Amino acid sequence: MKTSKVFFLLFIMISSFLLAQKEGYTITKAKPFFDEEHLKTDKTIEWGYLYVPENWTAPASKIKIAFTILKKKKKSSQKPLLYIEGGPGQSGIGTFGYFRDHPLRDYSDIILVDVRGVGNSLPKLCPELGTEIFKILSSNESAAADEKNRLFATMNCKNELIRKGIDPANYNSMNIANDLHALKTALHYDKWNVLGVSYGTYISQVYANSFPDDFNKMILDSSINNISEYYDKINDHYVKELNILFSKCKQDPVSNKKFPDLEKTYYEVIADLDKRPLTVNIPKDLLEKGSFTFNSEDFKLVIHQALYNKQMTEVLPVIITLFHERNAAALSSVVGAFSGVFRALDFGTYYSMLLNDALPYSSLKYYDEDAAKYPGLKGGLSFYRSDFLINSQWNTKSIPQNILDYKKISKIPTMILAGEFDPITPVSNAQSLAGLLNAELIIFKNENHALLFNQEGSGFINNFIKDTYQQKPSVKIMSTYKTNFVTDIHVNPGVPKLATFIGNFDLLNFAPLILAYILMIIGIVYFSMHIIRKRKEEGLFSKLFYGLLILSCLLAIIIMGGFIYAIQDAVSSNFFICAFGIKEKFSSLFTLLTVYAATIFLLVIFLIRINKYKHKVIIVSLVFSLILILFYFYYWGFFN
Repeated sequence: MKTSKVFFLLFIMISSFLLAQKEGYTITKAKPFFDEEHLKTDKTIEWGYLYVPENWTAPASKIKIAFTILKKKKKSSQKPLLYIEGGPGQSGIGTFGYFRDHPLRDYSDIILVDVRGVGNSLPKLCPELGTEIFKILSSNESAAADEKNRLFATMNCKNELIRKGIDPANYNSMNIANDLHALKTALHYDKWNVLGVSYGTYISQVYANSFPDDFNKMILDSSINNISEYYDKINDHYVKELNILFSKCKQDPVSNKKFPDLEKTYYEVIADLDKRPLTVNIPKDLLEKGSFTFNSEDFKLVIHQALYNKQMTEVLPVIITLFHERNAAALSSVVGAFSGVFRALDFGTYYSMLLNDALPYSSLKYYDEDAAKYPGLKGGLSFYRSDFLINSQWNTKSIPQNILDYKKISKIPTMILAGEFDPITPVSNAQSLAGLLNAELIIFKNENHALLFNQEGSGFINNFIKDTYQQKPSVKIMSTYKTNFVTDIHVNPGVPKLATFIGNFDLLNFAPLILAYILMIIGIVYFSMHIIRKRKEEGLFSKLFYGLLILSCLLAIIIMGGFIYAIQDAVSSNFFICAFGIKEKFSSLFTLLTVYAATIFLLVIFLIRINKYKHKVIIVSLVFSLILILFYFYYWGFFN
């Protein structure tokens, strides 16, 4: 009897193992995906890969899905939370730093996933494609030429994938839904709460449509409501959000006085850059050629992307005005922020998914009709229009569309978050989807895209997950935070470089400055004591020289300390102020910097009498330190 039981248990175990292998539910542990020493010994975090078929309908080759589990800190029966990032092509594991200390983790496991083709998952789909597209945008080409160049780059990507045996047709939301179901099963969770943001809301809906029993609750943040209209209404959504921006700027007396008729200025910039593109110098680590040429298409796209972020929106009047003034030196910083879009996305996956999920069911005719309603846009956003051309070459056969059964999905308790300024997934999307899903809808006035990353949005998500009662359909409009347009920036191209220098602390780079300031402090004390003690022995000329030396050292300390304080003050209110300068209340620092340069000039003249002074070694060391500080300010661009 005992022997038969043993054989029966072995049979069950072997059957389960084979079934798991057959359905692709194999997991292996991985090293931390971040190079931080303490993560190697942190037992509260798990890193791993899930092996799944590249094609779930015809399993053959396997791919690896990277995931991270942030284990809950307290004992709790609360369901785990799965986070699905957007893009498509953004890394879910990339949000690790945010979720590591999130309040949800107190009572719930948090699972972060890099969906197939993204981030740490393997294979990678053309990781260099984003850089190629950024290079194309940096050149002064017509919209038609840009479209052809991007078509060439993306088709090269597709052909490269096929040569490697990777089928881009398998990188779509339906296969991701199967991956996520497999991950839930492999991790032995019965149900989980699912939080999708941006394009992740569409993946969440496809997943919920196929595996509704996997869901406990669902949160859709900045949602897509109808994938077949995703492209058709891009220009309409953009202009409506712009109009909200222009209206709020006009309603605020201070910003209206500083930026009168911002709407007119915006459209004048488009017309101007259409005729006279603007070239700005940028660091070579952004682009090897060291320059970026803004034409009207680049400008429209920069403003569109800026509307994703609340703090960036608050400096948009400044950005539009700088373009209007053709301030090339200040606009160099815009390129750095703009390039982040192309670094954050895996563009091979971006195109594979959009060309599988959305483009085949969108209409270029509708897109152009939508753009034609706004003549000032001059054809709309060509960055998105070019995707239709890519689709015509990429997809040579018809692709079945995902048909979502909203009646079935609506059985999952759902909350939807929407931001008033969101240019890609606006409030109208959320309102439409909330009606289909009988969901609770939270609309955030004066907010933008991805509400989970602000304190209030995070609080709503936290409360929704913890509540045990069934949510009833309702609409809440939150307007706690107003849009504080930045109107008091003293623009200077040197400030962002100093801010970057401080932020990327490197002892090797800082060492000369530190040594120079130590010498200046010693010099101030030494020569102050010298003047007091030898006041009767030293001549008037020597006293003037030593006094000028002390003054120069004091100015160097005050100016650097003042700029560091001004930068910290700017960051505390709006990080992006530092991309252009400091607040006007600190503008006197630039006057002091001019005075400082003049004192050094005088010191150099005084050094003609170096043989008349005592303490020659100390004097030369101090003057050299002062010149070094001035050189740093010149190098950063404060005198441009």
